[in-house]
Formats: sequence, C-alpha cells, structure tokens
Amino acid sequence: MKLQNKIKYFKLVIVTIIAVLFFNNYCFAENEPEIGSESAILIEANSGKILYKKNSDEKRFPASLTKILTAIIVIENCNLDDKVTVNYNALSTIPSGYTIAELQPGEEISVENLLDVLLVHSANDAANVLAMHVGGSIDRFISMMNSKAKEIGCKNSNFTNTYGLQDENHYTTATDLALIAKYCMKNNDFRSFVS
Repeated sequence: MKLQNKIKYFKLVIVTIIAVLFFNNYCFAENEPEIGSESAILIEANSGKILYKKNSDEKRFPASLTKILTAIIVIENCNLDDKVTVNYNALSTIPSGYTIAELQPGEEISVENLLDVLLVHSANDAANVLAMHVGGSIDRFISMMNSKAKEIGCKNSNFTNTYGLQDENHYTTATDLALIAKYCMKNNDFRSFVS
C-alpha cells in the first residue's frame, strides 16, 4: 500500500472513531440537551420528523425572522431582475433606530438587490418596498403573508407587518417557523440568498 493510501486510511479510521465516540455520547444521551431559549424545535428536513421540541407551540414574537416569509412571497411573485421603484410610503412607517438600507424615494432597484439587503443585511425598508411592489400596498401584502402561512400549515401565527416590528398581534411559534423555513428551503432562489 502506498504511503498516501495509508495516510488516507488512517485518517478515515480516526474520523470514524471520533464519529462513533461523538454519536455514543451525544445522540443517545439520556438527558435532553440544555437549550437557553424559551422555545425550540429540531426537525429532520426531508421527513418532517420532530427530533426535539421545547414549548414549540407557544406563541412568540418572531422579530426579524418575519423576513423569511416576506422573502418567499416576493420570490414566488416576482422575477429577480424586475425593477422596483422605492415609494416614500414604504419608508415612512419604519421607526427610527431600526436597521435600514437607506433606500431613497424614486430610486430604482432590482428585486434581487432588495432581497439581498432584506435577507443578508436585515433591512426593514427593503421589506416594505418589496411588499408594496408585490401587494400594491403593505396591508394587502400582510394579508398575503397570513394566507401563505396558513397554506404552509401554520396554525398559531399571525403577521401584522413585513419585517418584525413588535406588536402583540404579530406572533408565531417555533413549530410554525420550522414549517416556514422547511418550505422556503425547497426554493432554489431562497437557498441561494441565505447561503
């Protein structure tokens, strides 16, 4: 056996031993993992099998995770190279201090660039600009969000804005977010943005 093959074989044996030790110590632990968050869920993406859950059906404020649902609705209703004209009304409702891309009224930007600043840089103004482009108004887009959530199978969610502004009527659960994420990850464009 050549030296290179012996080294590859040795590395494979070491990796296998480490994997077996890791597998035995963690995958078959008798105690549940310690999770700091108040709610959590871990699902196997292909089958949907729940591997772990903690208060996964309790309603929680989703904050910027709201943008996941906003993005998939935009992706499903636009071409990435479509041009969007920034509307002042889309910008005027963002509270001071929130993350923005400093979009300017009248500016023309592609859907692709807006999705990039929405998903990568968490720009709240991009969420509203895209919502107005797709829905004609932010309110109509929010209606689309709630319809899409129900279509995906969400049972304990209600959205009142496009980007995660705190509101007692804007909520979801870990289970519903997992359903939304699983749905979104089936879309090649969405996967490309979040990769």
